[in-house]
Amino acid sequence: MAIAALLGAAIGPGCSQGSGSGTACGTLDIASCWTGSFNLQPDFFAAVTAQDTDSLQLRVQNGGDYEVFSDGIAFLIDSISAIRPGRLGQTLSVSLPPGVTPPGVPLTADPNPSLVHASLYLQKSCRTQNVALYAMDAVTLSATGSCGAASAGASVNACPLLAQISATSSDASSDASATPDASLLPDGGVVGAPGAVVGSTIVFDKLFDGNTNESNADNRLTDVPQFDLYFADPREIAPGGLGPPPPCRAHLVGNFKFYFERGQPEQPFQ
Repeated sequence: MAIAALLGAAIGPGCSQGSGSGTACGTLDIASCWTGSFNLQPDFFAAVTAQDTDSLQLRVQNGGDYEVFSDGIAFLIDSISAIRPGRLGQTLSVSLPPGVTPPGVPLTADPNPSLVHASLYLQKSCRTQNVALYAMDAVTLSATGSCGAASAGASVNACPLLAQISATSSDASSDASATPDASLLPDGGVVGAPGAVVGSTIVFDKLFDGNTNESNADNRLTDVPQFDLYFADPREIAPGGLGPPPPCRAHLVGNFKFYFERGQPEQPFQ
């Protein structure tokens, strides 16, 4: 799909892992690949600017390999200047880019399109198939009010952050290293009422200004205290765009924080 090129392979691996801190975990419901709790455990963070544009790509990934061999989340920001400084600290919607729809779904005008888009790639975990999941502004939860059931005993994939969204949805000042209250939601990734329609959001406290020669450390910082992403396969949107939103295939919550640093040689990411 066209969106894959927008959110995908422009970022190659650096000479060393992009340093930073972050979390990303939740539940997946992907046929023939992964059903249950999932913890990305990101340890590579990168940023790439597009020449002569105001856009920015961010990558939050497990390991510093190419995307085609890795698990991670790719973020596309349409306009840096539209977010900083005026919308820092605000909860922003995350959805498909304007003008991108699967075959058979008509384009509709959106007077207030999202500035942020995200895709989930699982090429390491789902090697036998090309997983194409994208954060949506509207998905339909399952009959259990979730995006898949947690796997019993899979402690390595436990996601205490599922409680964070309820605790900090109105508090954009929380630090990315803060420990959320895991008692606010039950185990198993339950996130809403059965069949509810929910959407993806993100908060930026700081955002890299896009200047690859930036000397001010504060302007090189990207700090996301909270993201709450509901992913779906756009091909599951009802024909003609009629009917309920597509079923939720993944729900990931988390945060990340890192400074932009030029790599060697001339690589615009950490």
